[in-house]
Amino acid sequence: MRVVAVGSGTAVPSEGRSQSCYMIEKDGRKILVDAGMGTLLRLDQLDVDVREIEAILLTHNHLDHNGDLLGILKARWLNGSEDELSVFGPKGTKYCIEALLEAYSYLRSKLNFSVKEGEEEFEVAGFEVMAIPTFHSVRSNGYLIDGKVLISGDTRPFKEFFEVDCDLLIHELSLPFGYETQDHTTPENLKEMLDVTKAEKIVLTHLYPQTLEVKDEILRFLDDPRLSVANDGDSWEV
Repeated sequence: MRVVAVGSGTAVPSEGRSQSCYMIEKDGRKILVDAGMGTLLRLDQLDVDVREIEAILLTHNHLDHNGDLLGILKARWLNGSEDELSVFGPKGTKYCIEALLEAYSYLRSKLNFSVKEGEEEFEVAGFEVMAIPTFHSVRSNGYLIDGKVLISGDTRPFKEFFEVDCDLLIHELSLPFGYETQDHTTPENLKEMLDVTKAEKIVLTHLYPQTLEVKDEILRFLDDPRLSVANDGDSWEV
């Protein structure tokens, strides 16, 4: 199974990073976790035909995580795809997509997709997925895929999530030192969790510009050889 950082950035441009999106590929089948703005372009740059994507798992419905969903669906229609795209997300996903289609009503009869929300465990495109509720300003999930890859989306770190068995943990680190937050991760609250995770590799993603500026200092502070910071286009075999 291959994991690709399609987009490792945030809602604020920095270092040319696209917004949040990770692609999981196994046996030639591909799914996305999130589809923030820039995903459609980045997939093309990675030589991935948008028609190859079978499902999108949304961690939550913020623009930097779902902003290219409608664009992907429209591109599939215009490219002649007859396959249905499966969209999964937390409760509220159907309402969000319905609101988008209310604004762009000409697309209603043209897009081929299904939406399921609030699913705890499901199978899609040959992947076994477990959704794990996380802590953010809106309903949000992390996803465990095939028992190997755990992706947090936006959340504060918490013990029950870090204790989940996995080979690769992809976790947000939005904010630098000195921030008080209930919705995101900082170096201080991440360090408290590192001892409980058994992941062989931990990849940090979704770093705001002020966090990227001190990423080397943060890595020294966390002092864990399993840690690295994701860049767009990075990939890992698990």
